[in-house]
Amino acid sequence: LFRSIPGSRGTFAPGGDAKDLLLVSKVHGRPPQRERLIQAMIELSAERGYRDVTIAGVSAHAGVSSATFYEQFANKEDCLLAAYRASASRVLGEMAGATSQARVVRVSTPKTLRVALEKLMTGIEREPGAASVLFIEGLSGAPRLREESLRILGLVESRADEVMASVAADDGPIDLPANALAGAVRGVVSRRLRSRGEDRLPGLVEPLVQWILSYQLPAGRPRWTTSSRAILPRDVRTGSGARESRRFTRTRLPRGRHGLSASEVIRSQRTRIIAATAEVTMRKGYASTTVADIVASAGVAKDAFYEHFTDKEHAFLEAQQHPTQYILDRCAEAYFRAGSWPERLWNHLETLVGMVVENPAISHLRLVECYAAGPAAVRQAEEITRAFNIFLEEG
Repeated sequence: LFRSIPGSRGTFAPGGDAKDLLLVSKVHGRPPQRERLIQAMIELSAERGYRDVTIAGVSAHAGVSSATFYEQFANKEDCLLAAYRASASRVLGEMAGATSQARVVRVSTPKTLRVALEKLMTGIEREPGAASVLFIEGLSGAPRLREESLRILGLVESRADEVMASVAADDGPIDLPANALAGAVRGVVSRRLRSRGEDRLPGLVEPLVQWILSYQLPAGRPRWTTSSRAILPRDVRTGSGARESRRFTRTRLPRGRHGLSASEVIRSQRTRIIAATAEVTMRKGYASTTVADIVASAGVAKDAFYEHFTDKEHAFLEAQQHPTQYILDRCAEAYFRAGSWPERLWNHLETLVGMVVENPAISHLRLVECYAAGPAAVRQAEEITRAFNIFLEEG
């Protein structure tokens, strides 16, 4: 993993600080300004969020001119991409080395898991700024960065799958998809980073190991998650709820006298603006979306937009929150239709996935584009997600 990150081969020692970066750059004959700019981008992105970082701010933090910045990087995204790769090598390098060594000497899977997670958590505790870039700002919406984060995540998932699969020859397989493991760890880590609780992460190693091992099957039993039974049918539907949620979405008000109440008019405008915000941000990305784009898609006047929302971010936050209660209600109805908890949870997830399928734009806004909309949107996304924990408590 360490060697597969472009630009990281021998460039950044995991755990190194800013002085190490300067020393390495001198050894390799590279200009120290580049490493100082990368370190500045890491620190400022972790502190403020990538969206609020400026080239002038990075240059000033690094102690160089903006002209020097443009000698090293084409733009802000280019610098963040370099910072992301540096962060990946510093946070993940020791973990990757530990799992590689364990594979060579045939260490037991539980011990390999502990060592890998210990290296990861101590690396995050030591490098919280780099970890924030890796686990949080890497989802910021910059196109090239998203591609790189997906590539790095794919490498991590592949390594996790190898570690879990290595036990199957002697014991039963661990029936936990690698992407579920990676997503769970990212969720745990990002939540602690946001609350400055990175010092608590090493204490979560043993609970995480036990959680992973709880998915181990008896020897000889095939993995259920890779079978056809684990796939939902293609025709999953949520019924009339989706139709109700779209009632005002794309229907423009009739011209002239229409007999609609003031409440219906206001509700129609507001819902159409929310739907347009989701559709435009899915198509263009949050950063490139403007209020003019939204009102054009919604078919309302700009004045009407500002009667409901103060700016683009306000509209995005409202769109993010808008369907939450409806989704929770439909999931709860499905959940309580079954008698046992596994069946209840299956019903809940089937309904939730169905609503994602039927409403791709609002789902993209809530699950993907929120990371590009700034700290408030990310915080709200995580709060919404935690609201669904209630369906897990019974089990």
